[in-house]
Amino acid sequence: MQCFTGMLIGLLAVSAVPRLAEAQRGQPRTAFAVSDFAKLRFLEGTWTGTAPGERTYYERCRFADDTTVEITYYGDSTFTQETGTGRLYLSVGRIFHTMGPRRWGATHVDDAGVYFVPQANAQNTFAWSRDSKDEWTATLRSGFGGHDRVVVYTMRRAQP
Repeated sequence: MQCFTGMLIGLLAVSAVPRLAEAQRGQPRTAFAVSDFAKLRFLEGTWTGTAPGERTYYERCRFADDTTVEITYYGDSTFTQETGTGRLYLSVGRIFHTMGPRRWGATHVDDAGVYFVPQANAQNTFAWSRDSKDEWTATLRSGFGGHDRVVVYTMRRAQP
């Protein structure tokens, strides 16, 4: 019985190794500073997002402090029907984005934008790229096994 139990524990440990490695793949390793987070100031404002064949969406990003952005999502162009909230924040050298129970971690930040990978309850990646003072691009990628879906939203500054 002890031999069987030892084999079972060994098999469980071996089968857990690939899952652990898979869970760690693509996770943020770069330490970010407040100066890196400041590069995301282009997100501050009220935005309308459009993409061909997709529903228009509306959001407002407000810097609460040097390490936190509060994001509010709306269902209408008058920004009166709140549909949810999210947060972008710097913590222990990492930049995270949360929306409900989903969380992504940034792997790259520079003056042109930021790239996120899924961390919890999420499976898509996305990038936010600065185009101008009044426009930026959100590129969302999702899918499995060669069936990627890419949606590119143009985010334009809105007048609430």
